[in-house]
Amino acid sequence: MFSPFMLQLLLLFLFLNYTILQHTNPSSLHWDYQREGPDTWQHTFNTCNGKAQSPINIRTSRVKYDPKLRPLSLNGFTTNTSLHIWNFTHNGHTIVVYPPASANLSISGANLPESFSLVQFHFHWGYNAYQGSEHTIDGIKYPLEIHFVHQAHFSRAQAVLGIFFELQHDDNPYINDLLSILNQTTNISISIEKQIDITPLFPTLLSPRFYRYNGSLTTPPCTEGITWIILASTVSISEYQLEVFAGNSISWNFRHPQKLYSRQVLANFQSAKHENLQDEEDESIHCSSVCVQQVLTLLLSYVLIIFMLK
Repeated sequence: MFSPFMLQLLLLFLFLNYTILQHTNPSSLHWDYQREGPDTWQHTFNTCNGKAQSPINIRTSRVKYDPKLRPLSLNGFTTNTSLHIWNFTHNGHTIVVYPPASANLSISGANLPESFSLVQFHFHWGYNAYQGSEHTIDGIKYPLEIHFVHQAHFSRAQAVLGIFFELQHDDNPYINDLLSILNQTTNISISIEKQIDITPLFPTLLSPRFYRYNGSLTTPPCTEGITWIILASTVSISEYQLEVFAGNSISWNFRHPQKLYSRQVLANFQSAKHENLQDEEDESIHCSSVCVQQVLTLLLSYVLIIFMLK
């Protein structure tokens, strides 16, 4: 039997242990892509097994066109961003680029409740030129995906803007300066500051076409409640330019698409597939009305025949 003193010590130990666990920062727990990859994250971070996880495969035939989606505004990005000094840091999982406080870059529109300020952007790549993106479109993978992470000032909610890079034969000269800096941050803990223009990282800055859905962070702790905006247009990059990432100490850093479950992906544009679906629905409605008319005509004819026979 425990003495009262020993029992008090045991209760104190259990209380302290519970308190420590409750205040442990999930982001400080170990995770990686290779040894303890994305499929094992859920064992340490319960949220990674949630029902609103990112990334996802965007099936364009299931996307809902929403004409009420307001245009996406990229505030401050249209000015000369080369005036800003950006911080490039290799954190062991990716290369993170932080803007200076004076940058004043944000996104609004797209039915976001308020303006969201840019916090950082980072990269996801693969070990070859045919995979690397986290989101996919109709199962198609891209070699590189950039995530621009934004946070709202009042609600502290987060919105992430995703941009694909598509493989092309020729180099994209507009991103050479950026790639040169990334080539200097290939190892963990390297941090440098450079003045650079990031506008070439956007396929367009004026009213881009986009997909929108509710998801999560794609890295632990996989926090849900994140608004995702994925641009439909891509930025070009050559296989030679992708070698910058091949020389990184991280060979790949992408999470595979997660189940969509009951979530709905919206789009602010109507693609050919959407239009075809609409045509099919219209034809179905037209067929239904015609069929009803034919049935009524037959019934009326039957009633007239019976009446005449009497």
